[in-house]
Amino acid sequence: MSGLRYLDYFFITRPVLMPPVWTILLLGYQRSFFYSGQKENVVWIFVLIFFLVGSIYILNQIFDKKSDLLNKKLFFLSQGLVKDTHAWLEAILLFALSFIGAFIISINLGFLFVLGFILGYLYSCPPFFFKNRPLWGFLSNTLGHGSLVFLIGWQVNSNVGLDPLLFSIPYFLAVGAVYLNTTLPDIQGDREAKKITLGVKLGVGRAAFVSAFFVFFSLLLALWLKDYHFFFPALLSFPFFVRAALTKRKKDIILSVKLAVLFLSIVAGSYHLWYFLVLIIGFLGTRFYYRKRFGMTYPSLT
Repeated sequence: MSGLRYLDYFFITRPVLMPPVWTILLLGYQRSFFYSGQKENVVWIFVLIFFLVGSIYILNQIFDKKSDLLNKKLFFLSQGLVKDTHAWLEAILLFALSFIGAFIISINLGFLFVLGFILGYLYSCPPFFFKNRPLWGFLSNTLGHGSLVFLIGWQVNSNVGLDPLLFSIPYFLAVGAVYLNTTLPDIQGDREAKKITLGVKLGVGRAAFVSAFFVFFSLLLALWLKDYHFFFPALLSFPFFVRAALTKRKKDIILSVKLAVLFLSIVAGSYHLWYFLVLIIGFLGTRFYYRKRFGMTYPSLT
């Protein structure tokens, strides 16, 4: 049991939230391959994006301890399991590894990684605190986790230009829909912590409706762009977003998010079978860690 505390430094990077990022990275990579016919090794970028996003998630927790405590989640820092100084050092190290690795592979990738970190810093850190500003928080999150991650995947095979920017829009909208719905269960704690997310600003009803609209619009764009490996999983997800908007129930809102990620991940895994292994090991490993360390059943499929 005591030895598991060292794994806190791994799980503070929030690996359970990596699949949406990895999935969009792999779909951007695949879309680039279909477009250019070029295919490079994506595994190193897969690892480097984990370092980059992990560093951003740690920064977010450093400056979000109050609302995390009120929402009874992410207790590594809010309950003192990891020291703030250790978290800072880990965040800096992870970013440095991602930054150096990306620039070694290509200059363009390096600049995309720097842009990703800048968006993450603006979202989480003073004096900007975009996470506390409804529109800026939404834009920085969806640009960083949607369009930018798609473009990083694209850049592995081919240089970024106007076409991939257009192709990234459905992913921007999809991440926007997921982001909005993930803010809704935390509305009460965020209000008490004076963290004004777009979910807090709009309220559950309007936010869930906007989220469903984003999915619908992303479907239309994907169909127009002939991005069928996005279109079909989004089509399967759409009824669950509509249901969440109609019922406004927490369990329906959470289910819409989980299924959207699951359906897209299945498509990404169909092109990269090793990704299924990563997801399965990650899920089982996380369940084991949280059960043994905290007596919790997390994550769950329901």
